[in-house]
Amino acid sequence: MANLFGRTRPMDEARIVPTGETIGSYTSYLDAQKAVDYLADEKFPVQHVSIVGNDLKMVERVTGKLSYPRVALSGAMTGAWFGLFIGVMLSFFDGNASGGGTYLNVFTAVLMGAAFWMLFAIIGYAAQRGKRDFTSTNQVLASSYDVIVTPDVAMDARRLLAQLPMNSTASKPLQGQGQGYRPPAAPPAAGTPPARPQGWHDPYGAPTPTGEQGGQNGQADGSSPVESEGQAPLSGPRRGQFPDLPDGRPQYGIRMDKPAEPAGEEPTKDSPEHH
Repeated sequence: MANLFGRTRPMDEARIVPTGETIGSYTSYLDAQKAVDYLADEKFPVQHVSIVGNDLKMVERVTGKLSYPRVALSGAMTGAWFGLFIGVMLSFFDGNASGGGTYLNVFTAVLMGAAFWMLFAIIGYAAQRGKRDFTSTNQVLASSYDVIVTPDVAMDARRLLAQLPMNSTASKPLQGQGQGYRPPAAPPAAGTPPARPQGWHDPYGAPTPTGEQGGQNGQADGSSPVESEGQAPLSGPRRGQFPDLPDGRPQYGIRMDKPAEPAGEEPTKDSPEHH
């Protein structure tokens, strides 16, 4: 469409709904208009901005009931204004008329206009035969109005509208979102253990000949690894078993000897003599 102060858009562009990023969503058209006015005041290129109404509805508000007296009065008032305009215009071209004659001509034009318009209004109302006995006003409204801009200037428009204290229901971008932005990875499903980072070593797992991570041949809770069939047992001390020092002392802690058993009883396996 064309206007007096803007450019003329191509016909194909005027027939399609504008696309882009929504920088603001408002429930009132006046709020959307105020947002665009603010962008224009901040020297923003408003030729990239469009206002799109969603869920358009035609609203007809009834203002009153019609009757013959009301129709006649409305027609007489409309005709009086039209007759006054015609009488004043004719008085400018009538140079022979005096001051009193000019007023008379204007008054005559007002009366004739009121009479004719009242007659036409009564005839038109009678022709409807009571099918529309009320007056109303029509208006097209939308449930919400979106302010849409082209993607190349969307970030600048959001930055400017953030300074305007108005309520908007449009979704705001996350901090740091823009070119090269990647959303965070989704959390693992419930019941799935988290993946171990590369290079992680289990300090409680037994060493493996291949140098792999302890979590592959041993359990994650530090218990002894399970030996597969046909495979030699792993060498080295198990958890909780440590060899003594060369002089016979325990490597960790102090060994406590059991008290001597009563005479006449044979020593058990756990006695010091059998150790």
